[in-house]
Amino acid sequence: MNRRQIILNALTTLGQTLAGATCLFVLYRFLIRAIGLERLGIWSLVLATTSVVFLANQGFAASVVKFVAKYTAREDSEQVSRLLQTSILAIGAVVAAIALALYPVARWILALVLPYKSLAEALAILPLALLSLWLTILEAVLQAALAGLQKITICNYLEFTGSISYLLLAWLLVARHGLFGLACAQVLQAAAIVAVTWHLLRRLIPALPLCPHRIDRALLRELAAYGFHFQLITASQALREPVTKALLTKFGGLAFTGLYDLANRAVFTTRELLVQSSQVLIPAISHLHERDPESIPVVYRESYRVIFFLAVPAFAIDAVLSPFVSRIWIGRYEPVFVEFVCLLAAAWLVNVLANPAYVIALGTGALRWVSIGCIATTILNASVGFVAGAHFGGVAVVAANAITLVAGYLVVLAAHHFEYRVPFAEILPRESGGVLCASLAAGVVAIVSFDLTLPAQHASVASGVMAAFTPALVALIALTMWRHPMRSRLIRWALLKVPA
Repeated sequence: MNRRQIILNALTTLGQTLAGATCLFVLYRFLIRAIGLERLGIWSLVLATTSVVFLANQGFAASVVKFVAKYTAREDSEQVSRLLQTSILAIGAVVAAIALALYPVARWILALVLPYKSLAEALAILPLALLSLWLTILEAVLQAALAGLQKITICNYLEFTGSISYLLLAWLLVARHGLFGLACAQVLQAAAIVAVTWHLLRRLIPALPLCPHRIDRALLRELAAYGFHFQLITASQALREPVTKALLTKFGGLAFTGLYDLANRAVFTTRELLVQSSQVLIPAISHLHERDPESIPVVYRESYRVIFFLAVPAFAIDAVLSPFVSRIWIGRYEPVFVEFVCLLAAAWLVNVLANPAYVIALGTGALRWVSIGCIATTILNASVGFVAGAHFGGVAVVAANAITLVAGYLVVLAAHHFEYRVPFAEILPRESGGVLCASLAAGVVAIVSFDLTLPAQHASVASGVMAAFTPALVALIALTMWRHPMRSRLIRWALLKVPA
């Protein structure tokens, strides 16, 4: 791949992620005012309850990227056509069967955790939620094919178009039909993206028929074998959210579930911005594993130092800005939202710091400890979350979620350090001590100073404190990053060291 394509892929990916986050921010601000936090909590819970259908897709989509690229490199258009038809028909059938089986289970779960007055509305949108998730999975498979064809920029343009169209459809339909209109908007948006993506693939692969109709059993076995281990990891990860939201609804209420969804989406966007670019290392690690395995610890050390330099300030800024985001997004300072952001920022920070070890495990195929860490996180989240919620309420459920996420990914991190004999002292890079201290201090000062204004019950006082402290704290973090030697290295790399 040439330099121009690498830069274009990186820029469009970053632009699409930021644009999607902006659309999400605007959408949730609109929904809070249009349908309220409780109805937003219903929508969040229904999606979490039905999101188990995603378990059928994760490993499959990863396989599609690999094998489309493989047969495209061989210039075998007919094989690519059979591969795509096999993927769409197989995953479509499997997900449809799971959705049908899940429907009565989801009804039972919703009846178990929702108050009676909210149950009817949730059951009305349940079929639409399942349909939209089915369409979204087909969309993911088709876009994985585009990625395999090295058309990542097209994927990004489609994602951006989808975000805008969903926002517009929600604005048109929610005003008239409430929560049901929101569910219809998601179905219409997903169906349109699937149709457009299939049309684009047919233009890129002339051998593709108008409608997929052929399954190749040999290709199906090849896809399934490659995706099995990755599927196990993503399946355990996908179970965390519905469990957390169900426990939160039961022990904290629908408003807490809505606030958690807002906080998690805000923090998870930061996580995605930090880790997406590192996925390109997977094939490079695989190559090194075969040709030069001794260099893998060197690659790990360098990538870990970069991610530490970027991640610690990024999640600290999430915490610093959380009161400000609360005032804009929700319309008032909401202490529970800020608490959730701080807890989740700490948890996702550990997840991101473990990402270099995770990427190396994917590249080498050594997934044992990654699987153990992810499965342990899922089991502990359910058990510890239930006990904590029953005794201490909704905030304790989110705290348990954060603690168990940290525990699971510390296993991944520790296992890598043991296997490659990397000193544990390197988990806190010496040159990043100033960035770490400034980030921790900024987060603590922001939250404590803002909380101290609450007893006065004066919005003007709180706003003044926020306006005074927030820019200064962000500037403190930015200053320590500017003085860090990694800053100049990254700038030089971006300008001069992009590989051809």
